[in-house]
Amino acid sequence: MTKFESIKELMKYDHAFLKPEFVKKICKPFGLKPITYWAADNRSQFKGLTLVGINPKTKKEFKEGDKVKGQDAHRLACYIANNLKIDYQDCFGIGSQLRSACEAIIKSLS
Repeated sequence: MTKFESIKELMKYDHAFLKPEFVKKICKPFGLKPITYWAADNRSQFKGLTLVGINPKTKKEFKEGDKVKGQDAHRLACYIANNLKIDYQDCFGIGSQLRSACEAIIKSLS
């Protein structure tokens, strides 16, 4: 995957929490260390994170309080832009932030 392909792929994941394997795949063309953290399902909170699927530890559907390792798509885009020293517009919404950082990276690659 090229740098351009990597960022175009990342742009598709608006408001997404990404698995560590995907974070690694996106970071690889840039030679960056993947960054992840443990996040908890907090679906009862306003705009909380809802984990969907089967918890690999319990083999049951995710429920509130379960934790998973990964990274937010918008934070990953900002991480890449910051490491490449690419300026992008700060935005309040995470979808807007993802697009802003990705568009700035793509512009710098052109």
